[in-house]
Amino acid sequence: MNFKDILVHIDNRPSCASRQDVAIKLAKQQQARLTGLYVIAHPYYASHHVDSQALAEEARQNFAQAVDSAQLDSAWLCVDSLQSGLELSQNINLQAHYHDLLVISQTDLNTPDRTIPPDLPERAVLGTGRPVMIVPYAGEFKRLGRRVMLAWRGGPESSRALHDSLPLLRQAELVRVLSVQGIGGDESYKAHNADICEHLLHYGIKASGEKHVSGDLSVGDMLLNRCADEGIDLLVMGAFAQSRRGQQTLGDVGRYLLEFMTVPVLMSH
Repeated sequence: MNFKDILVHIDNRPSCASRQDVAIKLAKQQQARLTGLYVIAHPYYASHHVDSQALAEEARQNFAQAVDSAQLDSAWLCVDSLQSGLELSQNINLQAHYHDLLVISQTDLNTPDRTIPPDLPERAVLGTGRPVMIVPYAGEFKRLGRRVMLAWRGGPESSRALHDSLPLLRQAELVRVLSVQGIGGDESYKAHNADICEHLLHYGIKASGEKHVSGDLSVGDMLLNRCADEGIDLLVMGAFAQSRRGQQTLGDVGRYLLEFMTVPVLMSH
């Protein structure tokens, strides 16, 4: 089964162009409807020197032109945070519940934007209940999903990510499954003996699997290095959560990838 209903967050940041382009590629590959979601920030966060409605209309026109050129079935949602009573990430998470996949951008910490929370990708991954495609804020991604790496640890998060990404894995030319044991050991890694590649064969996916110990490298570094070495254009991983100061956050590997990713990453929690 393909993704049929994809949601992409649209705004006025420079990173929107690559995010929108990736979403259009996905929608074409999957023969899906693409919905653009624009959230007008609460006046408290927005600059008094800009016209929020004009910015929303500019974004709508750019989106409409792009999807028309791609001949996609599309829709447009514009939500006002003041009227909804929800802040931006809550509005995005709420709308994502009604779609198969959410596409957002990695946060560029060097160019902060008061209207966009810096941990937006993390909030989306943990709060949507849907797979989230995070696109690096820099670079162009002409290929997507042809060469896929699945970071497999075992456990519910890895299983969720694998099965959420099946529409993409089934269309890939290469699927590499990589299990990495981090420094200090990993009980899930040690306990896992089953071959997930055998399971994928039931879907007609011929994947190759490897197990490694990260050694001096962090798990995140090893994953990104292997992506670069093998020309991987999509990384799939389960998003493990941990509790910090009473709040749920992503695990160390997930937060590292959100900061340093070099290819689009699909995360599921």
